[in-house]
Amino acid sequence: MRTSLSTRLMYSFMAIIVVIVVGITAGLSYLIADYFFKTKEHELAERGQEMTETIEYFIRTDDKETMQRYVNAADRLVGARIWLFNDQYKLLAASYVEDEETNGYEDLLSQFFDSRPEERQIKPLLTDSDMKSANLQDKIKVILRDIYAGTSVQSQIFHPYYKEQVILVGVPYINPVNNTRGAIILTEPLSGFDKFLSNVYVYTSILGIFALLFSLFLVRRLSGFIIKPLLHMKDSATAMASGDYSTRVEVKGEDEVAELGKALNSLSNDLGLYVARMERTEKMRRDFVANVSHELRTPITIIRGYNEAISDGVVTDRALVQKYRGLINEETIRLERLVRSLLDISRLQASEALSVSSMEALPLEHMIRNVADKLMLKSAKKHVKFAIDVEENLEILGNGDQMVQLILILSDNALKYSPENGTVSLSAKKLPDGGILFSVKDEGPGIPEEDIPFIWERFYKVDKSHCRNVPGTGLGLAIAKEIIRMHGAEAEVTSEPGSGAVFKIKFPKDKVVEC
Repeated sequence: MRTSLSTRLMYSFMAIIVVIVVGITAGLSYLIADYFFKTKEHELAERGQEMTETIEYFIRTDDKETMQRYVNAADRLVGARIWLFNDQYKLLAASYVEDEETNGYEDLLSQFFDSRPEERQIKPLLTDSDMKSANLQDKIKVILRDIYAGTSVQSQIFHPYYKEQVILVGVPYINPVNNTRGAIILTEPLSGFDKFLSNVYVYTSILGIFALLFSLFLVRRLSGFIIKPLLHMKDSATAMASGDYSTRVEVKGEDEVAELGKALNSLSNDLGLYVARMERTEKMRRDFVANVSHELRTPITIIRGYNEAISDGVVTDRALVQKYRGLINEETIRLERLVRSLLDISRLQASEALSVSSMEALPLEHMIRNVADKLMLKSAKKHVKFAIDVEENLEILGNGDQMVQLILILSDNALKYSPENGTVSLSAKKLPDGGILFSVKDEGPGIPEEDIPFIWERFYKVDKSHCRNVPGTGLGLAIAKEIIRMHGAEAEVTSEPGSGAVFKIKFPKDKVVEC
């Protein structure tokens, strides 16, 4: 079964809170217990050491009644139960036991040991469900033997008389009568401390419950800041998958989710542009097929028709035959020019940038004026004049044939679109950064803004309404683009409808010859 992100987030917060609460509770309990036990054991040990001289005095004077009252008083003062043993495991006194008048506390002592004083083996007191008796016997045996050996003992055991866990501190004393060691055992029940720990556990449990409730509230809030934008992103991705690239994700903030939304919006925009470009490319491909078919079919049809007329003897007039042959020759040249242009584009696209060894210094002013002279007859037919403004002594490094072809393509293109009595402006100047700017401006109908990115493609023509009577196949600018690339230059086209177009070619400083 699928689990939502908000549910997983909620479970994660709850798990983290449970781990933190349990960890804090365990650590706090350990620190409190460790501090309490060490402090209490040290305190009881000091009180036991203070009692040794007094106990030794009562034993020397054999004043058992006063010693019992002293033990009871010490119990009230210290807050711990006190048991006094001699070196033969005999209980001499105990504070506040239920049967103080028994025969030397033998009934009380029998709870610790077997009834045979000569053996004094520790007696099992509890069932296995309470505590393993063997462990208890061993522990008490070790405690008493260590005390008789002159060592102070601190421990925590289950007391067989008080039936609860206690802190036990054993301190040795010297019997002044026979110079033997006895044992003073002080025990303090842990019921109060256990109650304190229980209160700590209750408090932390309540805190944990409130923390869990807060986590639920926090998850709901986070869902609004994280989950909701992610859902919008999912909808946007789904829309893109179905072909709708106009959907945008609302982005707020500067966090990772916002960056993801921005990236998705950028992807949607790029895909939209790519698809639009592909659609335009497909249209260009169809136009290319139509244009090439038309451009090839027209001269071939003319050549075939006139050739058949001459070959079949339909036309016998010598002057008419000569005319037809002239038309066949013109269409052949036109067909050759089209094929040559296609070959030029393929060759240029397969070439790398020009190497230093393949370049030469080219006088830009001479080349521009030379191209203008070549187009003078064509411009005169349209009554279009060339305005040339070129700074002197401008030279660039490049391929001479290619540069002439570039200037010729741009100038001829401007001439085609210029109206009668118009002007084509050719200019070249040095830029502040050391480069050279060559520009060609016409006074034609201009280029629509949406067509400018595509005018460099093969066989591309702007809207037919703008170039209905303009001849050409659309290969010139595609060739110019490759020449510009091979010379390391940059091209820029600006245009306003009805005000003509400006083609700007910027040659970098490293392609400029310093004169």
